[in-house]
Amino acid sequence: MVKKTKKTAGSRGWRGWFTRGRVIGAGVVTGALVLAGGGIAWANAAGTASGYRTATAESGSVDETLSLSGSLASATRRDRAFGASGTVDSVNVRVGDTVEAGAVLATIDDADLQDAVDSAESRLADAEQALADDLASQTSTSSNSSSSASSSGGGSSTPAGGGSDGSDTAALSAAVDKVVAAQQSLLTLAQTAADALADAQDSQTSAATLCQPFLDATLADPGDTGDTEAAEGAEAADDEEDTATPLTLDAVKQLLADCQAAIAGVGDAQTVVASAQAAVQAGMTDLDDAIGELRAAIAASSTSGGSAGGSSAGSATSAGSGSASGSSSSAGGSGATASAADIVADRAAIDLAQADLDVARHDLTAASLTTPIAGTVAYVGFAVGDDVSAGSTTQVATIIGDDGYTVTSTVTLAQISKVRAGQTGTAVITSSGASYAATVSSVGLVNVSETSTPAYEVEVAIDPDGDTLLNGAAVEVSVDIAAASDVLTVPLSALHVDGTTYTVQRLVDGQLTSVPVEVGAIGSESVEITSGLSAGDEVVIADLGADITSDDATTTSGLGGQGRFGSGGTFTSGGTGSFPGGAGGPPSVG
Repeated sequence: MVKKTKKTAGSRGWRGWFTRGRVIGAGVVTGALVLAGGGIAWANAAGTASGYRTATAESGSVDETLSLSGSLASATRRDRAFGASGTVDSVNVRVGDTVEAGAVLATIDDADLQDAVDSAESRLADAEQALADDLASQTSTSSNSSSSASSSGGGSSTPAGGGSDGSDTAALSAAVDKVVAAQQSLLTLAQTAADALADAQDSQTSAATLCQPFLDATLADPGDTGDTEAAEGAEAADDEEDTATPLTLDAVKQLLADCQAAIAGVGDAQTVVASAQAAVQAGMTDLDDAIGELRAAIAASSTSGGSAGGSSAGSATSAGSGSASGSSSSAGGSGATASAADIVADRAAIDLAQADLDVARHDLTAASLTTPIAGTVAYVGFAVGDDVSAGSTTQVATIIGDDGYTVTSTVTLAQISKVRAGQTGTAVITSSGASYAATVSSVGLVNVSETSTPAYEVEVAIDPDGDTLLNGAAVEVSVDIAAASDVLTVPLSALHVDGTTYTVQRLVDGQLTSVPVEVGAIGSESVEITSGLSAGDEVVIADLGADITSDDATTTSGLGGQGRFGSGGTFTSGGTGSFPGGAGGPPSVG
């Protein structure tokens, strides 16, 4: 039997597995953003003569949805407390008032919360500047930019090219270009690895959800019929029992098959993560090698100009070693050259600062206290001018529900930024397939994760439409969080993401140009472009000549990331937990 897995939260990015000079695994989080979009017309489907697959920006529709899962609970009473401490500046309800789900009950002064947002924005700007400075240090052509070069240069800080002939200048220019290319390659590989890790975390979450019904299943007696099952289920509902309804052997076998397939998917995703992390490490080595070659070119240029003396050859040998440790040894001092490990660490610091900013912005919403259910106000434990504490058990507003139902689930920090009280969707009871109208009634204000990655609760109100539903029944909820029609769209694969920056590559007269864009709704196949492109613009969606490096170091050519990796084994991420199973999975039934 598979050990029950407790739900955890979404990723902060690379901090958990990027450290200065090495890459490690990260914890697994829950919540999966399902982006459902309309189709899009694809242009130039067979690759172009230049070796790129392209599509045309054109008018279309994009729908973005959030998929949640949880269990039904009677919405008979809710005690609501503020998610942040502060002074109450408005109370919008009185005892006896009737309220709708998502209504604002009261607010607090948000000055301190706004200060936290401003501080987080400042830290993000500092982190971005640190990356820019380190990148610049690697392409500096002054002899004092490398401790090896300066120590061999007789104490002279001669600009590169000083006194050298044209060939030295050309060599320096080529070496700088190689460093810049290696920098961009490393940053792209790091982004790809972070995306792969997020996909693996979503896969683990999905597997845990799909396997839970099998773990909870009870096998019915061989003589039981479907009618007996239904009668027992009704009796359990009447008696308010929490035990699971016994299932037939075939039903349990199907649950097992679903669970095993999900576990296999986890293994596939983890293989992709390992391959992507290996590519990052190779990219770090390439960048350090390129830095070493630039330092050697600087030393050679100084020698030809007469400033380096006879010791320049030794300097070139030392600077050209290209090892990560050699480059790192010069970083940190005045004018020192940053290593590839420094660049990866800088990128991770930006992601951490961005996550902190997202948290601060989300916490700002804690200034409003909303009700997760429709009903009648039964108690208000605060007044205007009162100082309230976050999560208080006494300073609350109590709402008595009208015998409706709610579903509570957790989502990641990246997802929570798009969720708002009042958004609508559809809830489907897993066992029966019956569907009901759903409304987001409450968006969590406090991080409920037990790991380093934040997660927030989202509560959805379900309208039973007069039906009596079973408490504890599994429910899948699809929430519409964005929709756009008759808007400019491109295929999702054309979009490049770097933190909060979005770009696409345009193909103009056979030349690639990176174009910054702003996006709206993001679907499973297409994305809305709000600025940066015009209808008819040709964008690149794939480089048909790109190499694909698999986990066994073999290289092929074609569309990157389209191959399927082997499954099985135990999924373990960063040593923080494991999900047993794989090809064998849970024991067979029957």
